[in-house]
Amino acid sequence: MTYYEKKPEKKFFEKTLDDYRDSVWGCARCNWCQNQWGWNVKSAEFSEICPAFHEYRIFPYSGMGKMHMARALLEGDFSYEDAPEMVQFLYTCTTCGACEMNCQRIQDKEPLQVNETLRAKFVSDGIGPMPEHKRLIKSVKNYDNPWMQPRAQRDRWARKIGIKDISKEKADTLYFVGCTSSFDNTLWKVAQNTAKIMMHGGADLGILGKNENCCGSPLARIGDRETFVQIAKKNIELLNTCGAKEIVTFCPGCYRALMHDYKEIPGVPPLEAKVYHSAEYIDSMIQEGKIKIPGELKKRVTWHDPCHLGRHCGIYEPPRNILKAIPGIELVEMERIKDQSWCCGGGGGARTAFMEFAQKTAHKRISEAQKTGAQAIVTSCPFCEQNIGDALNKSDDGMEIYDLTDMLIRVLDL
Repeated sequence: MTYYEKKPEKKFFEKTLDDYRDSVWGCARCNWCQNQWGWNVKSAEFSEICPAFHEYRIFPYSGMGKMHMARALLEGDFSYEDAPEMVQFLYTCTTCGACEMNCQRIQDKEPLQVNETLRAKFVSDGIGPMPEHKRLIKSVKNYDNPWMQPRAQRDRWARKIGIKDISKEKADTLYFVGCTSSFDNTLWKVAQNTAKIMMHGGADLGILGKNENCCGSPLARIGDRETFVQIAKKNIELLNTCGAKEIVTFCPGCYRALMHDYKEIPGVPPLEAKVYHSAEYIDSMIQEGKIKIPGELKKRVTWHDPCHLGRHCGIYEPPRNILKAIPGIELVEMERIKDQSWCCGGGGGARTAFMEFAQKTAHKRISEAQKTGAQAIVTSCPFCEQNIGDALNKSDDGMEIYDLTDMLIRVLDL
């Protein structure tokens, strides 16, 4: 093969670092992986985009640094023994995707994909992941969830709302709840609200209950591709035989896994049902008149774009549409929004292994939200709500955090 011959087409989860050789050599060190895109910048205070580089201020924490780590490993310029710090550089990243969003604009390079492929190499070589991640992986293998909770407790949140168990009763729409909202009782309200709102709009809704498994997204982000592929195959078979015509999920990590990641595994059948994020689904119900909003909620709020929902999957407007449809809500935007949004700090395994860094990142988002004059941050991601919520609980800022459904449930006569 010569340089100019077309490279073989590969799915993401079969790619190795060698598939990114041209990309990592082509990094121009332009620094756009560290900074908010130029014409979006409104102030120096909120001009940066990479949480890890912002906190530690050395290049290996940036997207550019990951590109050069990959290049050096590919070319044998140094080994793991030469730089044991590489594991920390790699896993401090929240995989928010801001670096790749900006790099794609000017160089068509893929620093996030390089980062995740680096992680896969570290795992396969026995160098990674972090010890905290190994416990998470073990929990998914043993309990089908990352929270070390018994499978039998997965449907506790649903016991009082009268939702169908799709293994016993057919339903057109499957609500794929996700592990965090199923097992964290502080987030049960989100799972319950989402189900109630969809059923209120006429959805023939069912859940897998105790049979639901982890989507595998945390393992894919950490770099354990082997276990992720096993989980994906198991889930595809389960979802394709449950009889649902559409799948709705609240967790952006689950949404990315079902909507995009599963398609990037070689040799597996596609999901037969159409996949929606709950914000898309509920927004459509409102637009079609299936959900009418009789009440009013006077509150000034700002919307936080979850990275997996926004940059990873391109869903920006549906949640904003829902907020704008609620009488009395005043939506005020932060400086960094949509594809230039600042990460909450909780993704990519960063919160699991580097809690202090994750919380500092959340505090920076809270500071940005306060500058808008908003009373509350609204989002639609269990990890964002956990991480920002923990930071708010440790401070006396007067700011609140809500899930999108918290706003809507208050004005619906349910």
